[in-house]
Amino acid sequence: MFKEAWMRILLIILTMFYTCLSWSQNLPENASKNPFGGGWKCDRGYYKSGQKCLKVQVPENASIDVYGSGWKCNRGFKRAGSSCKAMTEQEFQRQMELEKAAIAEMQRRRAQGVSGDDCDTEYKTNAEVCVEITGGDIDCNESYSGNYYNDCDVSLNYEVSTDYSGGAYLDVEVECTVEIEYKGRNTYSTQSDSSYEDESHDLYAHDSGRETLTFNFSFGSYQEITSAKISSAVCEIDSVDMY
Repeated sequence: MFKEAWMRILLIILTMFYTCLSWSQNLPENASKNPFGGGWKCDRGYYKSGQKCLKVQVPENASIDVYGSGWKCNRGFKRAGSSCKAMTEQEFQRQMELEKAAIAEMQRRRAQGVSGDDCDTEYKTNAEVCVEITGGDIDCNESYSGNYYNDCDVSLNYEVSTDYSGGAYLDVEVECTVEIEYKGRNTYSTQSDSSYEDESHDLYAHDSGRETLTFNFSFGSYQEITSAKISSAVCEIDSVDMY
């Protein structure tokens, strides 16, 4: 029985080995296995053509686009066939106005869903500790090439306070969770993502403290960036201990 068990294990290992070997043999050059499903995808800077990955030919004054399989003209230039030519002063000004409008729209949505408070009681002294969200913001960062936005930072401000009147300290753990919503690439469906952070506070009698936490969210397209908004933000008292 022991020998049969080892034979089954050996068979499984050999099967996995030949499967991986088959994958590596079928994988075209400049490609990698798709981590989100079956098949393969071309590496950044290459595009799929049949069963091959061909190199993206990037013209002067252009760079690889956010998807990695094409190119786009740098700021101040516009596409002209397979090349990029300089914009006129009026065209460049219009581009700047559109970018400012997109940023303004993102800022308009920055505090949506940011509100609420939570309280807990220290069981030895019956002292109450509360946390209140005082504000939130969403700021999106340009890529190094300056062509597009690829991630956003959400900052969350809160204040924690207590009515404790004793002579010791309270160790307060606060946990904040931020959820964002955005429109997916080439679809009207809404997607969401969330992140959380913990912070510790030492509070004395009738003490209070303030904190700003930062949450980073990455995106795969400019459409996702421009539609991103804070859908909810919650801060809770995770624990209260006296020491």
